Amino acid sequence: METQEQRVMILHGFSREELYMAIRAVKTVLPDADVAFAKSTGHSLKRTLGELVDEIAEDHAYMKANPPDQE
Repeated sequence: METQEQRVMILHGFSREELYMAIRAVKTVLPDADVAFAKSTGHSLKRTLGELVDEIAEDHAYMKANPPDQE
């Protein structure tokens, strides 16, 4: 998938609980959508949106292809 075609949701200023609530809400409304979620960081706030979307999309594709071990 072209990284600019990847759906990305970047969240900023939310508490940890609010982040999880927002992610669950999106997954409930769009259960079949492949959405990459990210929260802002000091580093990400200095990047262009295009760079950030590309990086998040690449990380998302890697994690889908190489899921962490579930123990």
